[in-house]
Amino acid sequence: MAQVAPFLMFVALFVLLLLKVPVAFALFIVAVAFGFAFWGSGGLYVCFQGVWSLMNNWPLVSLPLFVFMGALLERSGVTEELFVVFRRWIGGYRGSLAIISVLLGYVIGAMSGVVAAAVAALALLIYPLMRKEGYDEGLAAGSILAASTLPQLVPPSFNMIVYGANTGVSVGALFAGGLGLGTLMTVLFIAYIAVWSYLHKERVPIYVERLPLRERVSSLKYLIGPLAIILSVLGSIFTGMATPTEAAGMGAAVTLVYVTARGRLSRRVLLEALATTARVTSMAVWIMAGGSAFSSVFSGLGGKVAVTSFLLSLPAARLTVLAISIALIFVLGMFVDPVSIIMIMAPVLTPAVVALGYNPVWWGVVFCATLLTSYITPPVGMAIYYLMGIAKDVKTEVLFEGVWPFVALQIAAIAISIAFPDTIMLFVRALTPAR
Repeated sequence: MAQVAPFLMFVALFVLLLLKVPVAFALFIVAVAFGFAFWGSGGLYVCFQGVWSLMNNWPLVSLPLFVFMGALLERSGVTEELFVVFRRWIGGYRGSLAIISVLLGYVIGAMSGVVAAAVAALALLIYPLMRKEGYDEGLAAGSILAASTLPQLVPPSFNMIVYGANTGVSVGALFAGGLGLGTLMTVLFIAYIAVWSYLHKERVPIYVERLPLRERVSSLKYLIGPLAIILSVLGSIFTGMATPTEAAGMGAAVTLVYVTARGRLSRRVLLEALATTARVTSMAVWIMAGGSAFSSVFSGLGGKVAVTSFLLSLPAARLTVLAISIALIFVLGMFVDPVSIIMIMAPVLTPAVVALGYNPVWWGVVFCATLLTSYITPPVGMAIYYLMGIAKDVKTEVLFEGVWPFVALQIAAIAISIAFPDTIMLFVRALTPAR
């Protein structure tokens, strides 16, 4: 019975998920039930030992700080100033609003790493403009959704913090690799939008006339604050001056100072940002706690050893295991939220992939990049439902149709990083030389 118990744990978990039991509770229920069944009251100790280890994981302290940064930037309207800069510089080109969406998603990612903040900012600010100007609905929705996923790959990434804390991989090194792959993905998105807009001119109007150089240069003042925030976080991490957790505290402080200096901080803005921080962080931490309990019992029953041995025994294991792992993450992403996937699958798949000779940082970045597809892949793409909640007039079928080309581009970027690992590792070696 003990030999099949790890398999039965996954069966029980997915049954509970199909019954609509919240992920965090499903993980706890399965962990406690199997722990108690095999070890009695000692099984409870195994469960909560995992939770205790999570509570003592220092990198996770950065989560609420990064969420607070994103919420404060979104509530205070700083994104609108960035939009002004990009609009003045590229607004006179066809497809500029969709391209600006991608650029804003990239910059928002570099400041906070929170998808909800990116979706809210882009959906409220740019999506109505694209609809008003007569943009193709699929391109408008697809570009917004694709752009909103970039904060989970461009550092500081929420997912990478969870992944690093769960697997022991350096969060700073993951950030460096994510910057490389995130930049590649951004370039692919922009190239696709530019080509599509050129081929379908009648469906993508030019937003504004090109402005004189003087007006464009004058808008650059709005970049001072965001650049200061980005440098305070990423600069301090990559130079070795601060850990990701310390950098998160520095970034939150700089963001608060900047928003105050711009006269955009009010009691309402601060309370809304704090409420968002509490809501997002508590949801993620409950899932992580359940995942830690599940992982502890699963490991105690020999599950990790069994899975690793099975995967390594497959024919052409080096290619087969990588393909299976990526396909599994992609499929799970259609039904389960990313934090849950990290907590359940990272401890299971990572040992086998690393044992086959793959760099753990490279694999961590590929793992987190594959998770991006889960944000915009039907039927449970979280970003899709964020957008539907804000842009209530948009049709579901339009969202699904518009997002698939960008899912294909995400997969293409991941494929490039697999074929050419230096897409990721060059950035890791350049920005984290001590690691």
